[in-house]
Amino acid sequence: MKKFKTFFYGIYILYFFFSSFIAFNYENIVLHWDWDWISTWTGLIRLVLQMGGIGVILFLTEIIVENIHLGAKRSKIKTLEKEVTDLKAKLYDKSNASAPEPTSAPAVEKKNEDPQPPVSE
Repeated sequence: MKKFKTFFYGIYILYFFFSSFIAFNYENIVLHWDWDWISTWTGLIRLVLQMGGIGVILFLTEIIVENIHLGAKRSKIKTLEKEVTDLKAKLYDKSNASAPEPTSAPAVEKKNEDPQPPVSE
């Protein structure tokens, strides 16, 4: 899918550059160049409409490919999230099973009631 998207984006960029070239040089194309298939302004309008149709088809294809790719990624993310949740549950169960049981009375340390340190002779 990644190679297809790279190839498709290349075609899309070439189409954009070709359309931009025609948009910026339309007067030179009709008046100064001797193109047989664009001899009049109506021929140029037909070309622009055909280019627009091709652009719409390319754009719709891009949207469809992106949605397919995003759908595949979302399903992969959901399965990985489920796997993470299952692993967390297993880890929690394992930690509860091996935890020592608490005693009934907490152990209290005796404090040294003699505030003075022992004197050595």
